[in-house]
Amino acid sequence: MKRILYAAIGLFLLAGFNACDLVQDEPPTKTQMESTWQVTQAINTTTGADFTSQVNFPITAFHLSSDGTIISTAAPLMMYIVYGDSKYTQIASQIDQVFNYASFNLNGGEFFIGGGVQSRFTLEMKLEGLPGQQALTTLLGILGIGNAYLDVVVYHKFMDVGVEFSEDYNTMVWTIDGNTTALYNTKDNYGNYVLWNGWPVNNFSHVEVTMEKRVKDIPDLIEEAL
Repeated sequence: MKRILYAAIGLFLLAGFNACDLVQDEPPTKTQMESTWQVTQAINTTTGADFTSQVNFPITAFHLSSDGTIISTAAPLMMYIVYGDSKYTQIASQIDQVFNYASFNLNGGEFFIGGGVQSRFTLEMKLEGLPGQQALTTLLGILGIGNAYLDVVVYHKFMDVGVEFSEDYNTMVWTIDGNTTALYNTKDNYGNYVLWNGWPVNNFSHVEVTMEKRVKDIPDLIEEAL
């Protein structure tokens, strides 16, 4: 009887150790995010609408680096998220002229995340008119944003964005939902954040963005898409 009891305890402890090994073997979320990703689907989770084709000029892609920096062709996607579908429709015809990705003028940003395995992170993306200053102010003017708020670069920060992966880590899904909060800033001449009041921070779209990992750089992906 004692032998059976000892064997059962041994199996229990072994199973516990194996479970710990599995948890420890799961790679840090930040490490898995560090790659080039191409958006394959963008869904407005409030309406159920697939708006992927509306934001691809010609593709929507992100490159996330180990130092937390982002380069992307994601300005149209961010404009959609920040200003919503109805407002985005007003400027869609001019998006490709403002964000000229065919000339490899990419947009920047940063991401912030804790260590180990995480389910949420912070995304901060810059919206700037390229190559000159007038481009973004033209879009903001069309949206009816007053002259007092026509700043050149706006930093759009989304905190608690959901992130998850497929089992092989080749697919990543970002979710901006009811747990996500936003903060929009510009910067002064010293580089300090200044609150930007050009648009309400509670009006952003709830979306689910699915991306596939790519081995090529963004310029190569743009060339292929063109």
